[in-house]
Amino acid sequence: MNNPTQSKPAQSNPTQARRLTVHMYHHTHWDREWWSTRERFRFRLVHTVDAILDALAADPELACFVLDGQTLVLKDYLQVRPFRREELTAQIRAGRLFVGPWHILPDEFLVSGEATIRNLWLGERTAQSLGIEVSRVGYLPDQFGHIAQMPQLLSGFEIGSSIVWRGFGGPPVGGEAGEAEVGRDSYLYPRARDSRFPAEMQNEFWWEALDGTRVLGVFLPLEYYRSHYKVNPADPALTEDQTIGRARRTSQYLTSYAATDVLLEPMGGDHLPVDPRLPGLLRQISGALDAEGVTYQISSLDAFVEEVRRQQDRVQVVWQGEGRAFGRKAHLLPGVLSARLYLKQHNARVQTTLERYAEPLQALHWLLGERYEHDYLWTAWERLIENHPHDSICGCSIDQVHREMVTRFDEAQQMADLLAEDAHASLGVRIDTSFAAGGSTLSVFNPLNWSRTDEARVQMNSFLEITPDTWALVDAQGQEHPFQVRTVYSTVEKAEPFAWLGTAPARPHDANEFTELSFLAPDVPGLGYRTFALRPREVPLSSHRVRPYQVLGNVALDKGAAAVSDLAVGPATLENALLRVAVNTENGSLDLLDKTTGLSYSGLNSFDDGGDNGDTYNYAWPLGDQVFGTDRVQPRLSWVEVGPVRATLRITWVWSLPAGLTEDRQSRSPEHVAFVLHSDVTLLAGVRRVDVRTHFENAARDHRLRARFPLGVPVTASSAETQFGVIDRPVTLPDDQRGSSEPAVHEHPQMTFVSLTDGQRGLTLLNRGLPEFSASEDGTLSLTVLRAVGWLSREDFLTRVGGAGPTTATPEAQMLGPVVAEYSLLPHAGSWAEAEAWQAAHDFNAPLHTAPHTSQVVPIRNRHRDLRPSLPPNGQLIDVQGSVLVTAIKRAEDQDALIVRFVNLNSEPQPVSVRLGTELGLTVTAAQRVNLRENRVTKLEVVDGTVTLVARPSEIVTVALQAQPAPTHSQEFSEGDPR
Repeated sequence: MNNPTQSKPAQSNPTQARRLTVHMYHHTHWDREWWSTRERFRFRLVHTVDAILDALAADPELACFVLDGQTLVLKDYLQVRPFRREELTAQIRAGRLFVGPWHILPDEFLVSGEATIRNLWLGERTAQSLGIEVSRVGYLPDQFGHIAQMPQLLSGFEIGSSIVWRGFGGPPVGGEAGEAEVGRDSYLYPRARDSRFPAEMQNEFWWEALDGTRVLGVFLPLEYYRSHYKVNPADPALTEDQTIGRARRTSQYLTSYAATDVLLEPMGGDHLPVDPRLPGLLRQISGALDAEGVTYQISSLDAFVEEVRRQQDRVQVVWQGEGRAFGRKAHLLPGVLSARLYLKQHNARVQTTLERYAEPLQALHWLLGERYEHDYLWTAWERLIENHPHDSICGCSIDQVHREMVTRFDEAQQMADLLAEDAHASLGVRIDTSFAAGGSTLSVFNPLNWSRTDEARVQMNSFLEITPDTWALVDAQGQEHPFQVRTVYSTVEKAEPFAWLGTAPARPHDANEFTELSFLAPDVPGLGYRTFALRPREVPLSSHRVRPYQVLGNVALDKGAAAVSDLAVGPATLENALLRVAVNTENGSLDLLDKTTGLSYSGLNSFDDGGDNGDTYNYAWPLGDQVFGTDRVQPRLSWVEVGPVRATLRITWVWSLPAGLTEDRQSRSPEHVAFVLHSDVTLLAGVRRVDVRTHFENAARDHRLRARFPLGVPVTASSAETQFGVIDRPVTLPDDQRGSSEPAVHEHPQMTFVSLTDGQRGLTLLNRGLPEFSASEDGTLSLTVLRAVGWLSREDFLTRVGGAGPTTATPEAQMLGPVVAEYSLLPHAGSWAEAEAWQAAHDFNAPLHTAPHTSQVVPIRNRHRDLRPSLPPNGQLIDVQGSVLVTAIKRAEDQDALIVRFVNLNSEPQPVSVRLGTELGLTVTAAQRVNLRENRVTKLEVVDGTVTLVARPSEIVTVALQAQPAPTHSQEFSEGDPR
């Protein structure tokens, strides 16, 4: 063991002269699933909790035990040991067993901000169901970095502190920077390698969110994992060194970081059991160190924070924004952003469905007198959040764990879809559709809080035989709208010639065959709807002489000459009134003209593919890496679909890539496999973005595929959406990374968008569930669409020292087979904020939600609804005015109130007004500003049914609106009744 005085802790902090109390929190860190399955870990958990309860009952001196900050362990345990419920909850109520505040310990960057709020809510709900209280300390001991807005989220739940490790750190205030790294002497100081973050650190610091909200941060300089004391009766010298000696070294090291007279030391780690010896050992240690002014006691995180609060005026360090500092003695493991991307895509889909459709639509139909499926929604949320622990959503577990995750995602998705479908149906039957004159009606719901023109899609029963030639789509004003159709196949429903549809089957159809209609829905109000009707044409249109779309260039009479919409196509070209996209026929890249600004961009959506000999935690370049690109691959072009609403051109590169790595893993294999890459480029009528769907069958191993998007000018920073905010990051790396145990990387996390600008020209890249990007000084964005590796963890590559988990093969992390990546391009002048690019990003991620008013399948309630019309054909149900992003519309948890939450992503304060749409026939009678826990902060004035306030930059605002739900009238009908 090296001499701890190498770091000179005794001279670095004046608190050494005072008596110090070490609060040792005895704990187990419980990864629900990781290098083994959930059930195998649960078996260990059950016996671990059994032993904890037995130890607490046997020894009052074992004052308390911290059960890892998450309440899900209680549910997992009690499913198997229900007879110990009273014993378990009694120890929690007595303050001897601490749980929560989380339901699970989440990865912070890979889940949405709303999901993080629901996670804390689930911790509260679980505690309420058991009649206990959760810990009021935000325990985040092992997350792979920390989001910038976490202090604001914790404060919203009345949690004023947080325990952290990874992403923070540095040499102590007044101490000398050292060379400590992971895998080296624990009692050496680290270096501060990134000037964006504080150069010196304390155990206690102030952590500030983007809006300035502060919580008390508690940094763990020796991390959370501290194994049990080693005692060998046959070797007294070893025993003394590993008990009293270890405590002396630890307390001296922690003292060098201490701002106060109390120190925090963990005792426990991943899946470690309780140590009944601990009270006796700490008596011996305290007796030996008493003369040195150090006392040890078994304590809790809550008790430690309470002691620090009494001395918080001594805290000097302020850490602003995200905790993502590399090379400060804790691995950040950034490769998890792109490991098993299919998990991230699943997660994004379910989150979007719950946040944008299921909850808002349920809340709106509750306002109209229907049941709010409160517990059903929470069932879906809980199933989703079970996939949010860092070892799960990060993709760094064994294959079986991630197979089980897919099932949970599917279950949550089905629940979310059904809850949205049912609520939209209850709104639809209330809409006055008399304008339809007997046609088939449908409504388009906009889940975002600004008016938008975008594509709407809906699946209709195939036995209706709907085609643009034989049917017309009209709105309530009688305006006809072009549409196009294609055949799709459902995986969950069946179509039959149901009597209530009035179908007369002209030809047989597959049972799961449906007709998907696509049309441009103009000016759909924010958090509102528009209604359309499908009517059979009296005289079918001719499909032989007139094309239903415009063709560029010289064409014969009626052969695409008429402008059905502003969408036009030509050889290798797509164009609407706002954009022109041309495919470079030599290499398949895109040239893009922004007609509104006159700015042009070239070389977009090319690809590079390099080797990866890392693991699920870290990307690593092989020493003999070869990077292949599509720049010199001539593509094949083919039209997938052309119509008045949407045109899709497929670019295909017939390529080959190395099959994997050489045996020594230092080079890419000389053997190649076929690799056929497709990018389907879609332009919509009237919409200012270019959507891309890249897809392929992955047959290669150990590689990383990225799409590239050059801005065309150098830049100094990228701007990416984070949870409830936008983060600017420099495109250059700190210059002192060589020799770090984990050098900083160019890859960063994002939510729905990343943007580059030089102040004049800008380019924003939107994505669906693709959280990893990089940006270079020459202004090129790179989006990771695949990272294929075959090991959970390894120690033999160049970008990380030491392992991050067991060396276990994970062949399914190679992602062999079909891969799909969806993203979109938005060109603009100036910055993302000036262009309001965040609105386009959420347009892309939250499509319009369309539903027919007559069930096209067997009704999901096994009945049809028949309600008197109370809503006009077009309407706005909730009106939120102001340049803010609404993130939640839901019913309050503990009162009959509507919750509206929004965030100001701008750098300036924004005035905001909130009111219920007159279409609802309701008026806001009372309003409150509430926190995220939905406890009252202040009363808000209501004037003529409207609430007005100002949102600070990056501030998350939650308001509770009180209004009485309208009565409902429903009537059941047999399945055979036509409606």
